[in-house]
Amino acid sequence: MGRCRYLLILGTGVAIGAACKGGPPNPYPEDVVTNFVTACRTNAAESICTCAIDKIQRRFTLDEFRGFEQRMAQGASPKELIDSVAECRGR
Repeated sequence: MGRCRYLLILGTGVAIGAACKGGPPNPYPEDVVTNFVTACRTNAAESICTCAIDKIQRRFTLDEFRGFEQRMAQGASPKELIDSVAECRGR
């Protein structure tokens, strides 16, 4: 009985810890994140790329991000996107 109670408390603590970790409110699908980091890695360190996608997910919806992707494919550099990841430089 004591062991079950311990496991229940431990499991609850892990779940609360994961919920309070502070991840993005609406995380992007894993393939979007992986594709971003892979493309980013051609020009920057992985730590910068993971920081950048984290900042982007926190600030922009997936639809907004896809709009930025379309603009970048046409050669634009969306200022709001660049500004949102500025603090990731130097990591």
